[in-house]
Amino acid sequence: MSRLALDHKLLRQFLAVADAGSVRGAAARLNVSQPPLTQAIKRLEDDLGIVLFHRLPKGMALTEAGRVLAEEAQDVLARLRRAETRARRIAEGNPVMRIGFVSAALTGALQRLLRVLSGRPTELMEMTTPQQEAALLEGRIDVGLLHPPIGNRDIPLHSLGRDPLVAALPVDHPLAHSEQITFAQIAGEPFVLFPYEQGPSLMSAIERLAFEQGRTLNVVASAPRVHSQLAIVAGGIGIGLVTASTSKILKFEGIRFVDILDTRERLFMELAIAGDERMIAAMRMGGCEAHSVR
Repeated sequence: MSRLALDHKLLRQFLAVADAGSVRGAAARLNVSQPPLTQAIKRLEDDLGIVLFHRLPKGMALTEAGRVLAEEAQDVLARLRRAETRARRIAEGNPVMRIGFVSAALTGALQRLLRVLSGRPTELMEMTTPQQEAALLEGRIDVGLLHPPIGNRDIPLHSLGRDPLVAALPVDHPLAHSEQITFAQIAGEPFVLFPYEQGPSLMSAIERLAFEQGRTLNVVASAPRVHSQLAIVAGGIGIGLVTASTSKILKFEGIRFVDILDTRERLFMELAIAGDERMIAAMRMGGCEAHSVR
């Protein structure tokens, strides 16, 4: 069993060496001399009974065990920063609820959350899911409306449901006046979608569906916001995919929305609320059917 407390100072020293790839570089970053830092890393390894770094002719590289400790250390330090931020806000009497949200939350989830807050001061920030995950860990936002999954399992996360995707077609497209279509009918079309980093899981699902039809997904343009995607689609460059709820509340000139018959269980956008467990519980009590996805 370890005899050494893994305090935040030691974790920061360890991560500095891991990031810099050398004691020399880490010492410069931390503004300390090299010998004490070298001794601290050696004591850490001795105490844990494991080798954390490969000593190379030029620098140091994490072992597999070191990589795992680095991942956990980053999470621990992020949680410490979050705890400090939240404690300071409480001590200062700051009642503002800071909310991060993806654009898909604008079709109803954000409005429901604001009603639950019932006039409490809020600060709203549109952010991608990865940005929200980092902000939650660091205490920069209190609650997030985002697309699961996220990498950190320590963040409370509850699903708000799945919203199937429908096709957005230019009005002069041969399929624009169909009641329903299959994905096979559009698999070979040029697509206008979101950037890959904005939704890698969903993009992978679309790619798999195209592959199953013997096609390679052809993305001819991308834009982070639905309005921008639809404007491009209306210009006749390609077709888009939007959520069913968006298609019901958004009217866009030059666009027809058509249901995709065979992808409802595979092609959808899931929304979740993450972070403050009191807000999660309040959303549920407020009539939003949320359930744990952990």
